[in-house]
Amino acid sequence: MEVDIRRTGWPQRAGCRWVAYLVLWTLTVLCCLFASVHTVVASVGALLGCALAASLPLIFATLFEAAYGRRAKADVPVICCPCLGSAVALIGAFVLLESSGLVVGELSRVDVDSVKTLCSRYAGVARDRLPRTVCIQQAFIKTDWEAGKLRCESNEGGRVECKAAFAAAPIFDGEALAAVGLPDEIWAWAVVRGRHVDANYRPDGQLCGYLAGPDQFDFYLGDFRLAVQRVIEKHALRLQHQVTEDVPTPADAAGPPTWSSGGEGSGRKGLQASLEDRPLLLAADPAEVTSQEQAWLLAAAILLCLCPCVGPVPLGCVFGYWCWARSDDQYSGRHLVSPDDLDSDF
Repeated sequence: MEVDIRRTGWPQRAGCRWVAYLVLWTLTVLCCLFASVHTVVASVGALLGCALAASLPLIFATLFEAAYGRRAKADVPVICCPCLGSAVALIGAFVLLESSGLVVGELSRVDVDSVKTLCSRYAGVARDRLPRTVCIQQAFIKTDWEAGKLRCESNEGGRVECKAAFAAAPIFDGEALAAVGLPDEIWAWAVVRGRHVDANYRPDGQLCGYLAGPDQFDFYLGDFRLAVQRVIEKHALRLQHQVTEDVPTPADAAGPPTWSSGGEGSGRKGLQASLEDRPLLLAADPAEVTSQEQAWLLAAAILLCLCPCVGPVPLGCVFGYWCWARSDDQYSGRHLVSPDDLDSDF
């Protein structure tokens, strides 16, 4: 190893390889963090993770040619550590892919003061423009008005069994308004995949959930809408008054809403939306359902950032130490003397 690091131009070559590795590492981390945005981003992140894992042995093999050719016992750490780092980088990239939903959900989170504000901003908006997670300061789910959509399956005996698989319940601005139960005060719908809607409020009274994002939400969107329609039909809900003015947007809101044309958002928008078109909120607190993703994110941070063989900062420190150590006098003050000079002394 000492023979390699003392070669002319080794610090420059090591610096160039470290910069290239830093760029590849950054692209890999970014693509893996935002993998849940689109399948293409997830595929690119997986490919970059494989490239990152393959780059470590190549970097060390081109910096330590003599050590790889000699394969002495003293060169074992230089040869084995990149292979270990390659495995760690590959595992870390795929672990980071698993935690992408947590990161994207937190970055796209919005907070609103009431369900009415939520309806005014997001009713009729195309799903690809909706924030993933939302927290509502004032909200109350009227669970005694819930209704479900049945899912029928045949058992082993050939008999058809139907069970409530999707449930929906209206959301009001407060418990008092929910007690009155006016259809005009229903501004959103809480939906779940299961038999009953769980009104899972946080200690401060907030109601948090998903407007878009989770695979089960998008995949079963039609079933959730049928459950909402079942609630409307069961309780004969009809709007009595047409709201003509939206509530003012809070100062801390993320800009004015943008309405799409066609498809889901082709009807009335905002507070003028019909009961069926008002926002669907998947009643699952992100802080609870993403507990496993939080663990994945912590593991990915340890593997990709703190591991000496993988993290750009630890790896740069190792290269910097070798560049500094190559300037030491390997002969400890002793110098080579020509045999002719020795003969003259005697």
